Formats: sequence, structure tokens, C-alpha cells
Amino acid sequence: MNFQQMLGTLKVAIDKEIEHYFDIAIKEAQKSDKLIAEALTHTKKIALSGGKRIRGALLCQAYFGLGGKEKKKILKVAAAIELVHLFLLVHDDIIDRGDLRHNQDTLHKMIEKRYRKNISTEQAKHFGESIAIIGGGMLYTIANKIILEAGFSLEEMTRALVQLQKIVATTIIGQSQDIAIEYGKNVTEQEVLAMYENKTARYTFEGPIYVGAMLAGCNDKKTFTLLSGYAMPLGIAFQIKDDILGIFGSKKKMGKSVASDIEEGKQSLLVIKARQLATKMQKNQFNSILGKKKLTQKEILTFQNILKSTGALEYAEKLAAQYLDKGRGEIEKAVLLPQSKEFLVGLVQYLEKREK
Repeated sequence: MNFQQMLGTLKVAIDKEIEHYFDIAIKEAQKSDKLIAEALTHTKKIALSGGKRIRGALLCQAYFGLGGKEKKKILKVAAAIELVHLFLLVHDDIIDRGDLRHNQDTLHKMIEKRYRKNISTEQAKHFGESIAIIGGGMLYTIANKIILEAGFSLEEMTRALVQLQKIVATTIIGQSQDIAIEYGKNVTEQEVLAMYENKTARYTFEGPIYVGAMLAGCNDKKTFTLLSGYAMPLGIAFQIKDDILGIFGSKKKMGKSVASDIEEGKQSLLVIKARQLATKMQKNQFNSILGKKKLTQKEILTFQNILKSTGALEYAEKLAAQYLDKGRGEIEKAVLLPQSKEFLVGLVQYLEKREK
């Protein structure tokens, strides 16, 4: 079975768990608060409309690769990790002023639209964002509850929950760095890469792998060092690729507009490098487009061409490839069961060819 087949099989199983826990939460919310039930119903729709379940799959493969055998239990924790991801995305969409997620209205945007008839536009916007913040918090509590009730031993569960809190705390730091970078001047490549490490690498790759390893009973420091040596470079490469696709990908595949990152004024590695390499005229054009709302197709193409002609795109692609090579070298050294190692190596190959 190749990487795509293994990921697809795990996605189906994890999605089933996600749907199950959403249905329980929605049913409970309907008894006391229809607005939260409505928010959870829409969030369920977003969750099941897309997403590759890489975090949940990494958690499972680390668990299986280190000898874990409780498939039903680990799938519950995988669903919980994906709900933590969704909680962070709901808040991220508010910060980024995003309108679409997996080709669905973001949660705050859906609430805003639905209640716009009864209140002013400004009130509806604030109302939508407020309910989405609360809804995101609800997802986080559901995720923690799932782990508490998954059936692992007290020691394993405690280690996993402590690790989860570390993951979220680090991601919050990364999110803070991201916001500061967006409004910063003379932002450096090192600052951007540090943000990628905290906002993406630790919570998308290292965190789930660590939780899976801990639930399998792993206590070996060398194993965790190798897993980090794999996860951190992959996470940074993933984010670099994500930023490239955010500007050069297709709306259909990405589930959001390719103009959104440009309109947001996102200070990605691509943007930092283009500023360093651009001529004065290119820099003026570039700065006039970055952060501008309602971009035309011509402006998007101009922005893309500057990223290409300055060499910023090529630089970012080469750097991502270097990080992927580094991660591949580390995971080859790890002692894991063959199928899980095949999956983790396959993920490197998948990221090299990633288009969405």
C-alpha cells in the first residue's frame, strides 16, 4: 500500500470519528443553546468538506510504528488532534479576515451573513467573530474530553494531554509572531522561519508524532530526537509550500481564493525574499499590490511575475527541498515498524510534489 492509499484509509477512519463526535456535541448543544449548535453544525460541514488529516495520520503512524496496537483508541485521539486543528483554524480565519475554508463560508462569515438581516453590518461582523471565537473554544474542550475518555492508561493519557497543551501554547506564540510580522517593517528571513517553526512545524508535525509516540509508551530520548529531526524540517517545508500554493495554487484545489494571502498582506518567505531581490520599480509595484483589497486578475499576475522574475519563488522552492531532504535523512535512522516508516518517507515524497 502506497502513501496516498494509507493516508486515504486513515482519513476515512478519522473522518468517521470526527463526524461521530460532532454529532454528540451538536445534540448536547441543542438542549441548551441553539446558536452554539448552529455554529458546531457549520463547523462540522467545514471539517468534512476538506482536509487531508495529516496531523491525525502522523499521530496514528507514530503510534503504530512504535508498537501501539489499540486502533480504536488511537483513532479517537487522531480525531481530537484534528479538532484542535479546526479550533486553531476558526480563530486563524478571524485574524486573517478569511471568507472561505474548504470552499465553505468560514464560521464567522456564515454567522455574520445569517444574522445580517436583524442587525447592522458592523454589529453582524462583530457578532459573527464573537460566536466563532466561542465556537473555536468549544472545539478545544471537545478535543480534550475525547482524549480523556479514549481509554488509555492514566500515565499515557496525562503525558499526551500535557504534550497537547505544549503544542497549543507554542502555536499561540507562532500566531502572535505571525501577526507581529504582518505589521512589521524590515522583517528578516530568520524571523519568518522562526514563526513557521512555532506556528506550523511543532503543531502540524512534531506535536502529533510526539503524542502518538507517547501513547505507544515510548520513553526513548534518541527516538524523540530523530522524530523531531524529521518533523521540524518537514513542517517548515510544508509551510513554505503552503505559502507558494497560497499565491500560485488553484482556488478549487486550495478551497480559498489565491488572492487572499496577497490581500491580507501576508509576510511570507516569498514576500521577504522578493523585497530583498526586487529592483526599485518592482518593489514599488509589489508594495502597491500587497495588502490591497479586491485585487484584479492583472494585479495578481503582476504580483506572481515579480515573485518569479526576482528569483524569490525559485529560492523558496529550493529551500523547501533542502528541508525535505534533511527530514528524509533523519527518519531513515529511526527504528520503526516498516509500514509506518514507509508512510513517513512517503510523506516526504508527497510534499515534494504537493499541489494543494
